[in-house]
Amino acid sequence: MISDLKLALRQLAKSPGFALTAVITLALGVGSNAVVFSVLNSLVLKPLNLPGAENLYTVQRFTYPSQSYPDYLDLRDRNHTFESMIAFQIIGPIGVDIGAHPSIAWPYMSSGNYFDALKVQPYLGRFFHPSDEKGENSAPYVVLSYAYWRSYFHGNSAVVGRPVAINKHPFTIIGVAPPAFRGTELFFAPDVWIPIVENPLFVGPESLKNRGDHSPMIVGRLRPGITPAVATADLNTIGAEAYLRLLIENLRGE
Repeated sequence: MISDLKLALRQLAKSPGFALTAVITLALGVGSNAVVFSVLNSLVLKPLNLPGAENLYTVQRFTYPSQSYPDYLDLRDRNHTFESMIAFQIIGPIGVDIGAHPSIAWPYMSSGNYFDALKVQPYLGRFFHPSDEKGENSAPYVVLSYAYWRSYFHGNSAVVGRPVAINKHPFTIIGVAPPAFRGTELFFAPDVWIPIVENPLFVGPESLKNRGDHSPMIVGRLRPGITPAVATADLNTIGAEAYLRLLIENLRGE
């Protein structure tokens, strides 16, 4: 093997152009294999690390995996098949400033029941809850991921309760998520969580009212004994009624 290696090195030294091409090709091949493995690892080998994850389902609208926030409220409040239903939206990046060493973070904008419905407990402090939501821009709170807390706040437990400016708007850090919690997507791990009622600050003033803005994702936890087929029929009925109600409102407006 040593002799073969010496011969290969001599041949590469005689043809530096070929050597460079070979190295680049190998590097790209290794990189591609790493990406494929990461995707496979996320899809197959590591399902969501959440209590009762087998009962969590994404609510999909036609061929689209997202809904509007008003649609989410309709489905959440009127369904009979899910014990809980959450909404979350990826925006960003955002600027986080605590007075020194500003940083960039990728957030989830999440409904107030997000952590309660997923049955996750904080590592430090507390999470936000539905009782914190009292209308648009009523819950200026932020929860840090464990990794972001360790990287940018150096694991300082005194971070809870500290004020922080996010995109130059005042917020308060209220908690830190547990180490194993990476959110509700396999390919994206947020740095922070912010209540979705703060969307107007980051997305636009009508983002919580616009049925045409299909940005939020919806995940529901099925009630015990309910099949996905029964839940689908239930949500379809709600969707049809909401569409009819919207059509009547538009006709009255005309």
